Amino acid sequence: MELRVFPNLSRFFLYFAGFALAGLAGWVESTFDHPTIEQILFHLYYSERVAMKMSHVFLLTFMGDVVVFPLLFAVMAALVHIGATRLWPASARWPLAVPGLVLVAGLTAILLQLSAFSYAAAHLAPDRFAQQYVEPSSVRLVPGKPRNLVLIYVESMEEAYGDTARFAHDLLAPIRAAGGESFAAYRQVPGVRWTIAGIVATQCGVPLRIYSERDMKNADKRRTFLPGAVCLGDILQAHGYRNVFLGGAPLSFAGKGAFLRDHGYQEVHGRNDWKKAGARTEEFSEWGLYDSGLFERARAQLESLEAGGRPFNLTLLTLDTHNPRGYLSPYCRGRGAREFEDIVSCTSEQLAAFVKFMRDKGYLKNTVVVMQGDHLAVPNPVYDKLQQGGERHIFNRFFLPKPLASNTDELVHFDLFPTLLDLLGMKVVGGRLGLGYSAVGDPAVPRPANRMENLDFPTLSGSAQYKRLWRETRPKEP
Repeated sequence: MELRVFPNLSRFFLYFAGFALAGLAGWVESTFDHPTIEQILFHLYYSERVAMKMSHVFLLTFMGDVVVFPLLFAVMAALVHIGATRLWPASARWPLAVPGLVLVAGLTAILLQLSAFSYAAAHLAPDRFAQQYVEPSSVRLVPGKPRNLVLIYVESMEEAYGDTARFAHDLLAPIRAAGGESFAAYRQVPGVRWTIAGIVATQCGVPLRIYSERDMKNADKRRTFLPGAVCLGDILQAHGYRNVFLGGAPLSFAGKGAFLRDHGYQEVHGRNDWKKAGARTEEFSEWGLYDSGLFERARAQLESLEAGGRPFNLTLLTLDTHNPRGYLSPYCRGRGAREFEDIVSCTSEQLAAFVKFMRDKGYLKNTVVVMQGDHLAVPNPVYDKLQQGGERHIFNRFFLPKPLASNTDELVHFDLFPTLLDLLGMKVVGGRLGLGYSAVGDPAVPRPANRMENLDFPTLSGSAQYKRLWRETRPKEP
């Protein structure tokens, strides 16, 4: 009896493991699109309480796709297997062959989903990062009359929300009506499709890999997050700017607060700070402060900075349009919002209202306002509509004291680093910082024809140049 039970259990567990791995691959794709191994490992280092608190949002689908359905399939497969061995006794000679194939198929599915094969192959490729990276400390800046900066990262916002062929109406109509200019094709390159990676890419001109305890031990004791990189906040601080960040989510999640503090931001405010300051319970979702509360506090902060008499950079990060379902605030509900599309429209209205506030106050005369999605949307209630049609582009809107003198219609995250400095009146000699090319003014150097292909870094673990950004104290700012 024991001899019969043991192989039956072995077959069952192999079937279950194979189906569970395949279910995990499907769940990852339906929930997070196509995350890389780097992205998953990064967030494992930051699986803090807030992530666990909101995990119930994903728990039901995870249990169904990775546990319940694989369990049912494994039971059925094991029963069919037992029946087959009784009907065709010869098949009993290979008791683990079929369930073993199921396990291999499931393992292959999850490895393909995580791009594990290209990740491994990248260790054998040339150091393309070092070939393209321009050290900011080696670039000369020619300062002019400084302008203020308001930089708004709009969670998962993309231009497709304004496509009336996909939606009943233009969900971005309010912010379009507010004016401003934009780049026609703000493309997302691999490795920047999550919030902290998008912020690092736009402010430092580099992609982001794992931020671990090992990296921190190798870093300067006073700086832990990319201590060898020179970023936007570092340069602005060196030129007398006051850098302030306001976000609704916890600063500790994904190391966001560490990055900002280590790179020139003198004030950094997140969920815990708003709670300590007396924000009401109804102003919060399980993820953080609703956008309506964020913009309310941003108006007060902006007035304070304007009265301060020195140039400033006010950076915001919204959260209401975060996947998987978005966060419907009392403010937006009061304006008739009910579905995810309504949340997007309400976010657009709040962005437009914030621009109107700055315009009415006269702040736009000497302020560069840049609104952009931190990355393309990942699976949400309208994801199927977003995937219809052609190439998807990241939402971007520029409100400038002078017309946008763009030299290209195509933009990637890395280009924001030199572009923002040029717009603020600091001429970037040579037009390049990090992996970015300035998108305004006369182009100093042409962009390579195969640039998009060269920006695909499956891994940066093998790049000695990139490792120095984590393991060495940053050089002097330009």
